[in-house]
Amino acid sequence: MLKALAPQLLILLFFLSISAADNGFPRCNCDEEGSWSIDTIMECQRVSDFLIAVAYFSIPVELLYFVSCSTIPFKWVLFQFISFIVLCGMTHLLNGWTYGPHPFQLMLALTIFKFLTALVSFATSITLITLIPLLLKVKVRELMLKKKTWDLDREVGLIKKQKEAGWHVRMLTQEIRKSLDRHTILYTTLVELSKTLNLQNCVVWMPNVAKTEMDLTHELKGRDFTSPIPTSDPDVRVIKGNGGVKILNPQSALAAASSGGMAEPGSVAAIRMPMLRVSNFKGGTPEMVQACYAILVLVLPGGQGRSWSIQELEIVEVVADQVAVALSHASVLEESQIMREIRGSKSSTTTSKTGSIKG
Repeated sequence: MLKALAPQLLILLFFLSISAADNGFPRCNCDEEGSWSIDTIMECQRVSDFLIAVAYFSIPVELLYFVSCSTIPFKWVLFQFISFIVLCGMTHLLNGWTYGPHPFQLMLALTIFKFLTALVSFATSITLITLIPLLLKVKVRELMLKKKTWDLDREVGLIKKQKEAGWHVRMLTQEIRKSLDRHTILYTTLVELSKTLNLQNCVVWMPNVAKTEMDLTHELKGRDFTSPIPTSDPDVRVIKGNGGVKILNPQSALAAASSGGMAEPGSVAAIRMPMLRVSNFKGGTPEMVQACYAILVLVLPGGQGRSWSIQELEIVEVVADQVAVALSHASVLEESQIMREIRGSKSSTTTSKTGSIKG
């Protein structure tokens, strides 16, 4: 508000001074006795000139200290201001001695300093006219540099988060691959994901033999009884046909059944994990069959306003792939053990029959 009123006040004072010069005011009688006699007024002006001179001489010292202690552009402009301020201080200092009888040399010195002040002030004003556009360009560059710095900080933050996510994935993969037992792999996955992502609950759903319902087979927080979910459930159908992570509605059947039933669930994410059908081999190489699958559901704690970040979803996707690979290895191992047991039983049967024939 003061910035808006200042130009208007200056214009008003300007027109008042012009009006006073044209019309004239009644001459005041400064010789009257009282607190505002001519001697008192002259003394006040003299003291004011000396105080102004002291202020003008102290400001350049502060500016010189500022220039010497900092690296700023356009230092020469500050030196112009310093010269202008010093000359203004000299004119006020010399003018303070002119209120009484003074020699000609004092008036000559005052005239010289006023002339120098006029030249320097005019040069400074011209400099400002050419400098202001440059200062505006510097401000624009400063804003661009700040934006660039913010972008770089954001990229560095993303890189750090990616490195952290990669580290978590490596640690989870190591823990998952420590065992070749299918149930141990799944339970280790639930425990490690819960620690890494600070989950409320983590469960695995698998289809039954008839593939009509999804049964909860593994859960971080065990329960005595859970109701199955039909495979025709909309969320189950979407997750089955989608290879990525799906964010579920906390009120949906799959999310509600996976929350553990102990507290209000937060955001819920689910992903399909392909499972290896061990009886399906091609030339000794196991084939990943998409029809055989499991659903991994992860539940965040409720009441925290927390949502899934991109890095967390990437961790879930990579871990789901690693679990599928680990389960495929475990399935191959189980199949090979079964085949060895069958061959062993056949060989023992053949040996017993041969012995009986010889006997």
